[in-house]
Amino acid sequence: MKAVCAIVTRDTRLFAARGSEFVATLFFFCVVASLFPFALAQDPAALQKSAAAIIWVCALLAGLLSLDTVFQRDAEDGTLDLLMMSPVAPWQIALGKMMSHWLLSGLPLVLAAFPVSVMLGVPPEKSGMLCGSLALGTIYMSQLGIAGAALTLGSRRSGLLLAVLVLPLLIPMLILGVMAAEAALADAPVTAYLLLQTALVVATLPLAPAAASAFLKLHLRS
Repeated sequence: MKAVCAIVTRDTRLFAARGSEFVATLFFFCVVASLFPFALAQDPAALQKSAAAIIWVCALLAGLLSLDTVFQRDAEDGTLDLLMMSPVAPWQIALGKMMSHWLLSGLPLVLAAFPVSVMLGVPPEKSGMLCGSLALGTIYMSQLGIAGAALTLGSRRSGLLLAVLVLPLLIPMLILGVMAAEAALADAPVTAYLLLQTALVVATLPLAPAAASAFLKLHLRS
């Protein structure tokens, strides 16, 4: 795990030096979500009812903005080739990139979701559950996104292709997350939805780095 931690530490330092992509991700999320109160200002009840879906869709779309650069910059400056030829296993490279993407993109989105949800009319005592559910969703997005980023590495318009590949796979998590938030707002049990979300994350955890490592090997051979 030392190699994984080293990759996460390196990406974090690079983020501090050039974090425009992740800042843009957070800015996109906040700005798009803030448009809905203006559009639904005459119907606060409809805004509150739609708050969970708004936050989830905005967060998933914002998270996709930074995925296509996860491997791209390392591939352009030769760092990725050096990593692939080093003793570090490809799945460890993929796991490190997945963790760094969530820490630098997914986690800020989860933290920003709390004030945004309050702005959309969600009671503060319900926002915590929504953010917890969204945390599982962003982890799942990072898992699938890393595999997609490795698959589309080097292709033209990789961002668009990545979105086409990953977005359909995010639909089950999106449905469960919105249903969990709506159940919490209605004071209904949410445990079943959270357990299903956790099951998706756990099932994907070994598969995503393995798939990403296979795609990285294909890229190295080409």
